[in-house]
Amino acid sequence: MCQRMLLAWFGVMVQNREKSLIFVVDDEEVIASTIAAILRMKGLNALPFTSSPEALARSRTVAPDLLITDIMMPVLSGAELAQHIQWRYPQCRVLLFTGQWDKADAEIAAFEDGLVYQLIPKPVHPKELLKKVREMLAASPEPLETGEDRARLRTVENMKETIAAVQADIAITIARKRSTRRRAANNSQESTPGC
Repeated sequence: MCQRMLLAWFGVMVQNREKSLIFVVDDEEVIASTIAAILRMKGLNALPFTSSPEALARSRTVAPDLLITDIMMPVLSGAELAQHIQWRYPQCRVLLFTGQWDKADAEIAAFEDGLVYQLIPKPVHPKELLKKVREMLAASPEPLETGEDRARLRTVENMKETIAAVQADIAITIARKRSTRRRAANNSQESTPGC
């Protein structure tokens, strides 16, 4: 409960969701929307994005369990976006797709270090896409585990330690004040002449 309150205080959406969350990113709106709609029709929770910065901004408030992104994107490539999201959410699976294989190899190679992904061609048949998505989600941990990001949990743990340290400081300060009051009371009793 305390952890939820701390995460909520920091603006992090903590969800007890039953379905995995899938980010679908393509600079062509019709592709992003169509893929997300296909996934939703099959009972999956998918959000479409038409830019990498938009998906990255959304990932600051909610953790995707799977990122499906075109590699060739303006501003941030799909590989760059995947790298940012996997840095924040190491358990997030990444499915990259492209219709430009010759350019894709060079783009992925630039970010391959530490990037865990699978690659599919674009266009992709909906049945193939659904099969790949289900395989990747089945291999991932439970959505409740991936919905809370490790970095934020470390922040919460640090906050707990800080709160414990502050509570200890407060207890020490209170004990010192009590001790000072007792000494002052004892000193005043000793200095008061007896009757």
